[in-house]
Amino acid sequence: MAEFNFDQNDFLKPQKPASSSGGSNKGLKILVVLLALLAAGMGGVGIMKYKDFKKTENALQEEKQQLMNDLNELKVNYDSLTSTNTQLQSEVADAKSKVEQLIAELEKTKKVDAALIKKYRRQVYFLRKQRDRLVQVVDSLKQANQVLALQKDSLNTQLTETTAYNEKLTEENKNLADQLQKAKVLTATNIVGEGVKIKKSGKVVVTRRSRRAQQIRVCLTAVANPAVEAGTKTYYVQVVNPKGDVIGNRDVISVDSTDVITSASKEFDYEGQNTDICIFVVPQNKDDEIVKGEYLINVYYNNTKVGTGNMQLK
Repeated sequence: MAEFNFDQNDFLKPQKPASSSGGSNKGLKILVVLLALLAAGMGGVGIMKYKDFKKTENALQEEKQQLMNDLNELKVNYDSLTSTNTQLQSEVADAKSKVEQLIAELEKTKKVDAALIKKYRRQVYFLRKQRDRLVQVVDSLKQANQVLALQKDSLNTQLTETTAYNEKLTEENKNLADQLQKAKVLTATNIVGEGVKIKKSGKVVVTRRSRRAQQIRVCLTAVANPAVEAGTKTYYVQVVNPKGDVIGNRDVISVDSTDVITSASKEFDYEGQNTDICIFVVPQNKDDEIVKGEYLINVYYNNTKVGTGNMQLK
């Protein structure tokens, strides 16, 4: 068995305590390091947050500039819209004024946020929708005027240049009547379109308000023509609303080998003399078809256009 030798003096020697100052310095150094790391971390987070802030701020400024570009584009669009229709001119002027007001507001705004950008983007959206509608109305009126110009050339007539749309239609109807009187057709004159509301009693109430009108009533006079034999005759009417849509039952007839969509028809007894008749146009969808603005009315007899007129709803 191994032997162990112990020196008694080893147990009697006093043991030196650990230095307390050395331990404190070590802890202090660790604390300093931790604080330095924490400060570096916070500094890094601060830099990242600052970069994110600048990135967001730049994105908002870019959004603001894009809004300015969109608004200036809308202003140019409205500057190019022209029409002889007084009500349409007023609508275009009002829309253009709103665009200019938004441009002025946006130019004065130095600081923008996401909520403000969203607000202006929504307004730009609605202004675009309004622009598209006005462009469609202007195009529809231009197309109607082009049709009238082609009829003028085909009949070789001289129409008096006027600024009033009704006077132009009246003169055209007179020339149409002179040319068509020689043929076996019944020309239509005194064409009057009105919005009407039908009460439960059956009474017809005339209204100039689009939201109150349930139907469109077209009244006219069939001009007597000795070349046309007495008997049952049929008129077709075509009513085109301010959006360029034909309202009513949309039956199709052929005019000069071209399909024409009509709104309604009316059979009547012709006895060789001027005959007054009224034709009611019932919309398929009142809210979509009966809107405020100017309507174009065309009248057809025996696959021939025999009259045209217009009406206005507020």
